[in-house]
Amino acid sequence: MGEGLKRHIVGHPECRREWILMIEEADAENSNTPDVDFFLQDTAPGHVHLRSSSDVDHNPTLGKNCRHKGETVFERYRRKQHEEGEVPWAPFENVEEWSLGQWLVKNLGQRQTNEFLKLPITQNRSKLPFHNNRSFLQTVDELPHGPAWSCKKVTMCRNCENENSELLEEEVELWSRDPVECVKELIRNPSFKADMAYTAARAYSDPAGEHRVIDEMWTADWWGEKQKALPDGATIAPIILASDKTSLSQFQGDKSAWPVYMSIGNIAKAKRRQASARATVLIGYLPAGKLDCFTPDACSLAGYRLFHHCMSLLLHPLITAGNNDSWIRRVYPILAAYVVDFPEQCLVVCCKENRWEGLDSVMRDPECKNGQHPPEFKENGLCAVYKLFWANMPHADIFMAFTPDLLHQIHKGVFKDHLVKWCVDIIGEEEVDAWFKAIPDYPGLWHFKKGISTVKQWTGSEHKEMQRVFVGLLTGAVPSWVLVVARSILDFLYYAQLQIHTVKSLEGLQTALAGFYANKDILKELAIREHFNIPKLHQLTHYVQSTSLFGAADGFNTELPECLHIDFAKDAYHASNK
Repeated sequence: MGEGLKRHIVGHPECRREWILMIEEADAENSNTPDVDFFLQDTAPGHVHLRSSSDVDHNPTLGKNCRHKGETVFERYRRKQHEEGEVPWAPFENVEEWSLGQWLVKNLGQRQTNEFLKLPITQNRSKLPFHNNRSFLQTVDELPHGPAWSCKKVTMCRNCENENSELLEEEVELWSRDPVECVKELIRNPSFKADMAYTAARAYSDPAGEHRVIDEMWTADWWGEKQKALPDGATIAPIILASDKTSLSQFQGDKSAWPVYMSIGNIAKAKRRQASARATVLIGYLPAGKLDCFTPDACSLAGYRLFHHCMSLLLHPLITAGNNDSWIRRVYPILAAYVVDFPEQCLVVCCKENRWEGLDSVMRDPECKNGQHPPEFKENGLCAVYKLFWANMPHADIFMAFTPDLLHQIHKGVFKDHLVKWCVDIIGEEEVDAWFKAIPDYPGLWHFKKGISTVKQWTGSEHKEMQRVFVGLLTGAVPSWVLVVARSILDFLYYAQLQIHTVKSLEGLQTALAGFYANKDILKELAIREHFNIPKLHQLTHYVQSTSLFGAADGFNTELPECLHIDFAKDAYHASNK
């Protein structure tokens, strides 16, 4: 239960009685269903009232397909230890050895660990069962672990010929884990028990239930709509995918990695956003080579086809499980959201980066089968990839799955790359720097002492600090209608970042966007822009719909995958022998 909800229930007895009655009804209906916790904060001036929605939330047969009371992997491991008479710290002999092993893994590399374990004082006085790094790692490998890794070899037929006029071939590696097993691991992890929900729910800001509140994924519309389409007793595990190709080399070389991450919408977004919580797991590494074996004109298309082929292999277990997968209760893992930046969105839907509209109808055309494609493919900049990894995903809509990306679309995109640039072109770079330098120091505000033109690489935090003073800085420096445009974009930006949405906040989001489009032509009159066919600007038109379907945008930000790159790609690469 969220802290805000706890405080609200304590101070409002009528809401506490309503909460207790709802929990008692859920317990009576299904004693084996884990508690559903709502992480809602009080919305001033009203309050949050939790209610069951008869058309969406109430599923009278939910839980009747339970086979028996389940046992988590941790409970099963503890029971096995007890039956075999092992100590709780097995395969270590005691808590001291466990603590030492934990320290070695966190603080030393393999070479330093090997040197430490071979020291005479370590071997003679500590009497450890592992005497070198190899035996230590063998002990660590005896600990319970998640789904196993596997490596698949993918053979690519090049379009280049050798001296014998034979087409060359190249093998690339796809490292993967079973995504269905990863879903099971997340669901049965006891550390997430207080942060899990298994059914759709609704929250309101008034006792009458007229003003709805949307924050978590299970309080939005997508979950309830999918629940209606599934058999009675079904439990949905909304799959949230994220992929992002990242560079591994810092100063030289061109090494890169392509991790694919996965989480489930059953886990509260506050927990999912914590990288240390491990609520988002790594399920695979896609091949990240340059495909130099192909001619330049065929290299791009080969990359598209390789991506979709590897993603098909990686996510194939979800197809069967999404149709019917039973273990303890019937769980349907359904692809709900795909968190990627704009270039990878184009890669997923097989279009060029300068073409983004009209794809839905063309990609759904029935003539697109068996390698035959209509002329609209070329007109819309589509790539000839006929086996799309998402084509057979049950109950999934890839075009709706692209959720708002606050980092790349809002902070780095519309604000920094467009609004700031437009204003700099109007005012002048030196004048903008002078205005930023002139802002007096004030507690809580970032002072750009050297201006902004000298900054080569911006972070999300710096973008947010600039946004706090930008409208005030523009006052008197730009024409009034340009100030209206800037104000509209920043209003939209702040509405989009809200962690809890109401009908009024979504209306405010739409009104801010309408304000921008109503006044944007002033930039044409000032010869700043010739057109507004900007992909990231177009994506803002989908924010209201996406929030209504999947919940607040802060639950689907690309900042988390970039943070996970440190543990799962960059640090691992730097610790290797390259």
